Amino acid sequence: MKFGQPVAVKGFGRLKIRPIQLDDEEEMIAFHKRLSKESIYMRYFEFLGLDERTSHDRLVRICKNTGESYAIVMEDAATPHRLESILAVGRITKTDKPHVATFDTLIVTEKNELHLAKVLIKQLVKLARAFGFQTLTTELLVADHDTLNLCRGLGFTSHSLLEDGLVRVTHEL
Repeated sequence: MKFGQPVAVKGFGRLKIRPIQLDDEEEMIAFHKRLSKESIYMRYFEFLGLDERTSHDRLVRICKNTGESYAIVMEDAATPHRLESILAVGRITKTDKPHVATFDTLIVTEKNELHLAKVLIKQLVKLARAFGFQTLTTELLVADHDTLNLCRGLGFTSHSLLEDGLVRVTHEL
């Protein structure tokens, strides 16, 4: 999959989508400082403090792509690799099931964040296809109506896991 071509995102202008890199640690700290408590809870299903989310050991793991996990960032195309340029992070992760990957997203809290989410999830679908996965899935909190509706609009099906208060969304690639 080719990266680097700027993409226009409503409310954000031209953004660059690229693989995460080891030298993104400082940018990731600045990114995590800009996240709302709601965004953190919707992503992790609990509140994780800034120190926990930005520890050096954790960021070293997060900022490295492997055969098991691959992350991309969306950043301002005009000021890449500067503090506060990262606006969104998405990751696909290989599962124990053959040809199945999960995905996660984390996006700065802004008024047009759903536009970012839509572009990011579309890119994760393309990435999963490029890696040869046949199914892309994730679990969302039932309360995450915006992301759930966005995923449905992008062709994901949903299945409630009521005992956990979660919804599993799945896209056959």
